[in-house]
Amino acid sequence: MELHVLMLIALVVLCASFIQSVTGFGFGIFSMIFLPTLFGVYTEGNVLSSMLSLFTSLAVALAMWKKISWKNLIFPLVGCLFSTYFAVEFIGTQDNDTLILLLGVLLVVLSVYFFFFSGKLRIKATWYTGLSMGILSGIMDGMFSIGGPPIVIYYMQSEDSSENYLATVSTYFAVSGMISVGTKAAKGFITTNVWVAFAIGFVAMALGALVGKLARDKCNSAMIKKAVYGFMAVSGILNIVTALI
Repeated sequence: MELHVLMLIALVVLCASFIQSVTGFGFGIFSMIFLPTLFGVYTEGNVLSSMLSLFTSLAVALAMWKKISWKNLIFPLVGCLFSTYFAVEFIGTQDNDTLILLLGVLLVVLSVYFFFFSGKLRIKATWYTGLSMGILSGIMDGMFSIGGPPIVIYYMQSEDSSENYLATVSTYFAVSGMISVGTKAAKGFITTNVWVAFAIGFVAMALGALVGKLARDKCNSAMIKKAVYGFMAVSGILNIVTALI
């Protein structure tokens, strides 16, 4: 992998980590806008995003382990376990253009959701909604390394405090990340290029998180979120057009 590509990957990861630190979301979404294109191989960009996201979630989960609602993890993770496997099997059979097209469609759908429906959707927190959201999250994580939106909706409705929510959802992402990375590794998605990019990306991720922490009180998180939503929409449309052409 050429040096300038590695530097661009590091820049993307740094920005994604900064956004995550300031706004509380967006690492997987922002990184997946760029990584598949930078690698030139969709599955390599996908698994790198999953690997880095795993460590971000794990750090939060370990710091807040006393606040984790363990029972509330069972059904979402059961759903995630099976759906991730089938999602990874699916992308292993598809060509690069098809996967870029599907990613573009997802980015457009998510941008519409975040702009118009974020915080407005309500679901009843039951075992079967937890299972269903876990299945949907596993599909999205396996295919796109973006499994957050469905499970965030579920845990926002099922946890009674912000600390319990953050601890539990971070633990879900840590465990689901292990499932996702393990499944993708078994399919051969982790190549030498991915390991090299991971080593550089891990440093960039830590730096982005540090800068985000220092700048958190000075940044307009609402404005950053809207900018990310708009960028998602534009990137999704470009992906769709590029794949079709």
